[in-house]
Amino acid sequence: MLPGEFEDDAPDIVEGQLFRVLSNIDGSVLLELRNGNTARANGSGLADLQPGDVFLLADGRVERLAAESWPAGDRTGTVVWAGNTDIVVKSAGSTFNFRQRADSPFVKGQTVRLGPDGQPVAVIADEPIDDLSLLRDDDFDPDSLVVRKEDNITSLEDFGGSILLVRRALDLATVALSSDDPLRTMGVNPIKGILFSGPSGTGKTFLARGLAAKLDASFYNVGGPVIVDKFVGQTERRLREIFEHAQANGPAILFFDEIDSLYTQRGEQNHEATNRLVGQFLSLLDGFVAYDRVLIIATTNLPGALDDALLRPGRLGHKLVFSLPSEEDRVQILSASSRKVLFRERPDLSALAQPTQGWTAADLAAIWTEAGLAATLDHRKSIAWEDILIGVEAVDRDRKTHLKAE
Repeated sequence: MLPGEFEDDAPDIVEGQLFRVLSNIDGSVLLELRNGNTARANGSGLADLQPGDVFLLADGRVERLAAESWPAGDRTGTVVWAGNTDIVVKSAGSTFNFRQRADSPFVKGQTVRLGPDGQPVAVIADEPIDDLSLLRDDDFDPDSLVVRKEDNITSLEDFGGSILLVRRALDLATVALSSDDPLRTMGVNPIKGILFSGPSGTGKTFLARGLAAKLDASFYNVGGPVIVDKFVGQTERRLREIFEHAQANGPAILFFDEIDSLYTQRGEQNHEATNRLVGQFLSLLDGFVAYDRVLIIATTNLPGALDDALLRPGRLGHKLVFSLPSEEDRVQILSASSRKVLFRERPDLSALAQPTQGWTAADLAAIWTEAGLAATLDHRKSIAWEDILIGVEAVDRDRKTHLKAE
């Protein structure tokens, strides 16, 4: 349009809201707006309105328009219930009731195309769709997360560290995975989850795997990248599938490493997806009656970042703190981690424990790897004391480099 083209004969432009009738039940009319929202109107004068009727609301007046006035672009929906005479379709977050067709009746789970009048007119696919009208992702398999009992070679005997910590974790896990459900029999709340908190390298993952091996339980290694999906609703669906799979394969431990990366504090400052995911996780924990012989173990080095609701009794209500090992703990860790190491002569582990204050269990275990490397490069098949000293120096360099990087 060129400037001044309508100066002598300006068009009559009326600005208003376009809407379409979705259903009319006894004068209660459900309306669809162009922005995807819905509205409801009630009144005795609305009885003649039919699904598909299009109107323009402007300046307090309602003007009926031709059905073709509604912009083209059919919507899709999912048949969530199907009977002999009626069906229920979910589309754009709302559910609608329609008459079942006599020929080729609609079936629950089908993806259907909705015509201009909002009525289902054709089947697009036999699978349901998610909230973004995308066919569900069938590539995700919870079985891929499972470390089978026969494949889990981790042993509690190799853990070392605090005896009290191991004993407490084993007691909780043993009762949680017990087949006779003793706590519920006594009317006591069951053990659903344990939170392992502490610095990286203190053995949180190792202990969780060791518990699974000790109790002959399936171990589900659930990481954020595995379950997080860019599509709305897919992440929550994957989470539900994991819980259901664990229930069917109990006893099982669901292990969420660095859970703070998934379930932080909810609030207005967070993305809606974060709030939704926390809500789904809490819902699954609260509905845990059906998930017998499944235990959640989660780890974090940022316990203050977690949503407070996760830490309440009946959820991740049992907390075990992994601190840096004491000198006595370091001796035990060095002993446990070297049980299978071939030495020329058994080293004095107390002498190694003294200068390694502030080292984690992972740091201490790495000494044997570095010592073995030194022996191998020297064409020997057993580790000597000088190899161990080389290993200590190598790990210490790595620690200092890592600390500087932080």
